Amino acid sequence: MSFSNELKRQLLHLQYDEVEVLRARTHGLLRFSKAFGPQKMLLQTENKDVAELYADSIFGLIGLEATISVNEYKNQNGKSFFCATVDDQNDREKILRFFGYDPVPMPVLHLEQMQSEEEWGAFVAGAFLACGSMVDPGKSYHLEFVMQDQQLCQGFIQMLSTFRIFLRSFLRRGNFVAYLKDSGEIEDLLGFMGAGNMGFEVMNVKIYKSIRNQVNRVQNCEIANMEKTINASAVQVQEIETILSEKGLSFLPEDLREIAELRVENPEMSLRELGEALSEPLTRSGVNHRLKRLSKIYAQLSRTQETKGKSLAKGETPL
Repeated sequence: MSFSNELKRQLLHLQYDEVEVLRARTHGLLRFSKAFGPQKMLLQTENKDVAELYADSIFGLIGLEATISVNEYKNQNGKSFFCATVDDQNDREKILRFFGYDPVPMPVLHLEQMQSEEEWGAFVAGAFLACGSMVDPGKSYHLEFVMQDQQLCQGFIQMLSTFRIFLRSFLRRGNFVAYLKDSGEIEDLLGFMGAGNMGFEVMNVKIYKSIRNQVNRVQNCEIANMEKTINASAVQVQEIETILSEKGLSFLPEDLREIAELRVENPEMSLRELGEALSEPLTRSGVNHRLKRLSKIYAQLSRTQETKGKSLAKGETPL
């Protein structure tokens, strides 16, 4: 089950003790469905339970006769979706009056009935059931409400801003989308709707991502340091082997002989490990100092060889 469907499942099973809160959820469910007016009242959803809640909530609150149809259809890909419709115009007008809407002219939102924060949260939960979705937070932080009416979208955004939840909007294929992409704001909205445990899921994913990113940074740093060590070691080994092949080990000062042999035999060792392996252990800086001395000896030999080469090229006879 997707994260979005699991969220809707939890919102569907919320238990409300007060009829005002139940009314608020039903209000959100109907108002943010595909059509809500005297001429047409329709919910379209891929979730059968949401379609059934639509019908059950109307029956339970308003007590209409059986004039609500719930039908299953298939889209072009063969995937099921469900349509719940209020068939009779008199029933549609009765529903509108129940929620305080005067059919002519039809207001965008009628919110005077709601008083408590729990009612407001239930209203938003109903809206999410009707037109909301959420991406799995393991992939991305994105929660949205998709509406066909721009005024409704802007009214919804303004309403939630009073609770310091700030949605943004954009137009997508003729629909108006109100959305959140900040994980903290998504957590706040989930808690506001009554799905705080799903908010904790988002928080847990965020913590996991943070730890994983930190581990990756540490690993990348370690790999970079390892590559740096290997590259430096390869240069050191080449220089020491050149010294030994041209001059021999006895050419080196006594305090450099052991470190020279140890480096050639153990190119993978770090400076700290080299220092610990010496007969008289040295600190990392002490090892680094001796390797730099070896590098200077190599540079001096290279300059001497270069000078000899230039002299021979001029026809001079070396002494």
